[in-house]
Amino acid sequence: MPAAVAADAPPVKTLVVGIDGAAFDFLDDADMPNLDAFMARGMVSSSNLYGTPMAGTISGPGWSTIATGVWPDKHNVVDNNFSSPRYDLYPDYLTRIEASRPARSTAVVATWAPIATTVFGSAVDSRVQGGSDVGTTAKAVETIAAGADDVFVHLDEVDGAGHSGGTNAAAYGRALAKADGELGQILAAVEARPDGEEWLVVVTADHGHTPTGGHGGSSPAEREVFVVAAGPGIEPGVRHDVKISDIAPTVLSAVGIAADPTWKLDGTAVPSLKPDAFDSLRPSLQTRADETRPGADVLGWTHAAPEGWSIDNSRMPAGGVKEWSGWSFATDDFWTNVELGQRRETSVRARDVFAVADSDEWDDKAHSAGAFDSTLVSPAFPLTGAKTATLSYATNYFIDGPQSAEVLVSFDGGQPQSLKAYTANTNANEQLAFDVPAGARTAQFRFHYTGTNSAFWVVDRVALGQAAAPGDTTAPTATIKEGASFTVGADGAYDRVSYKLFDAGKVASVTINGVMKDLVDNHWSDVNFLKPGVFGAVAGLNTMVVRDVAGNTTTVTFTLN
Repeated sequence: MPAAVAADAPPVKTLVVGIDGAAFDFLDDADMPNLDAFMARGMVSSSNLYGTPMAGTISGPGWSTIATGVWPDKHNVVDNNFSSPRYDLYPDYLTRIEASRPARSTAVVATWAPIATTVFGSAVDSRVQGGSDVGTTAKAVETIAAGADDVFVHLDEVDGAGHSGGTNAAAYGRALAKADGELGQILAAVEARPDGEEWLVVVTADHGHTPTGGHGGSSPAEREVFVVAAGPGIEPGVRHDVKISDIAPTVLSAVGIAADPTWKLDGTAVPSLKPDAFDSLRPSLQTRADETRPGADVLGWTHAAPEGWSIDNSRMPAGGVKEWSGWSFATDDFWTNVELGQRRETSVRARDVFAVADSDEWDDKAHSAGAFDSTLVSPAFPLTGAKTATLSYATNYFIDGPQSAEVLVSFDGGQPQSLKAYTANTNANEQLAFDVPAGARTAQFRFHYTGTNSAFWVVDRVALGQAAAPGDTTAPTATIKEGASFTVGADGAYDRVSYKLFDAGKVASVTINGVMKDLVDNHWSDVNFLKPGVFGAVAGLNTMVVRDVAGNTTTVTFTLN
């Protein structure tokens, strides 16, 4: 096969199965041997949905987030009416596959009609309504057996049982067991495919249910959803940072389509999703102190800062609710449940453990005179010598009274200067570009929040990005990624091999046997699952050249069996 054609060879096939209304907390006790076995060999992560006013915990917003990789404040599906969706700006992942890899066969098989008629677009090769979960399963099995490359399947009847009797009803357990049997048939169809095929398989849900029936509110039982995934690049085990918005970019990555920054996806491909400094605090989390609503056994908050970070509470009045006395680090399970319906549930862009300043909750207990006034201080990040840099972070800033929020930067321990002052509600992934003084070696950031019984500020995934230093002469590195899901073989000869690429000044591209891929100037990047026929790789000797933005190169040779 010519190298130019080999570069477009699909690395894997993909299957996403959605079980409508499947409440995560009930899966363990349900009779679901097929899902249990899949979870045992895959990655498992539960997380919480949004709440109103972003959207209700209902099917339209949930499936739209799964399909598009963005939250309801972007795709604009807030209920089941689909009155003004923005699928033109944020199309479903199968539509993106068709645009980039039109030779791939894409298919949707769904019991709930809007999945096939509305959520997934007309560019998808096949959009079929199953009529019932039995019919959907039969058609899904037929579609997989016929060789489809990328398949989305929707099963609906667990949701119907949840509406009829709630999660506490025996009918709900029976519906989960029935859905598990149907999932087993679908997974068996994948197993029956030829041995040479690799599959990424994901199982998920769009919302939960109340114990007595129904959904749409902000209770934990309605908000909790899950992602279970197995396939190339997916490390088995329990994670706390994967969300349903990550499903679309994970599928796109698996088929060789890198997310374009202009798409402004909220999700991240799971193999590329890395914990941040705040996530390291999970072992330090405590149970409630002054709060009463989170469960007594929920480990969900701490004032202990991660390595290199600190909290300046020199201007904080004494007293107030202990958990929120100054900046805290918390989980969604704990913080959003201190009081429902006050927009805490909209902090969907924060993951795992995040930083939060909550003057509203702090003010619920007597304290000394004065307003909440606390500053979160970052480590001193090293600079490369380039003239500009970018501070990125996820934020949810909500105003409900007198308050202020400001991001400041200081260089080499100097006087802090303002980067951004918030004057309006902001729920986004921020990118703040700024000039760097000549000769500056470090940059340190401060997140300063004040409030008088007002609302909150959430900050997470803080990172500094910067171009290569002028005159950079250091070559990038290419390190073999360990683990059977990434690399099979050793000592330069492999059945499959993956590399982690790094350069302090940013990696620009990688070329394998003359086939080049633009890596969009990242410090870290991956070249995964190389085998004959994938991304220019061939049987026998291969040459890989990694280039950084300054033009330095590293050459690696390897042999593929």
